[in-house]
Amino acid sequence: MAVKIDGFGLLAGETGSRQTTTAKAADFQQLFSSLLAQRKGSLEKTLEAMEERREEIKQLKVQREFSETVKRILPDGSIRISVYENGHLESCYRLMPKLRPVIDESKPIPKAPDGTELIGQAKVKFVPRRNILEEML
Repeated sequence: MAVKIDGFGLLAGETGSRQTTTAKAADFQQLFSSLLAQRKGSLEKTLEAMEERREEIKQLKVQREFSETVKRILPDGSIRISVYENGHLESCYRLMPKLRPVIDESKPIPKAPDGTELIGQAKVKFVPRRNILEEML
């Protein structure tokens, strides 16, 4: 007959309790080591797959990295230069045009008393000078 002893959680007169705990521990240890061996093999495969994915991601990032310069000619003759890096606007500025003087044909040319035109006194306006090389670079 087994009698329970309060506070210890044991039954009085029970024999071989130590043997059953060591047998349970050995079974658990064997089960744990077999699970560990299975997981170790799958873990190595998983780590290799993760490393391959990291390399693919690095290559894709390198392919996506680009720098682009966009030049637009605005109606006033200035050139707006926008620099994009990886699809984001990095800098934007305006290059003002070089201006050259031209006789304003909408204004009358002054005349001398004898009727000759005084071209030197004609009204002048400034128009942008187009430089194809500047626009290309």
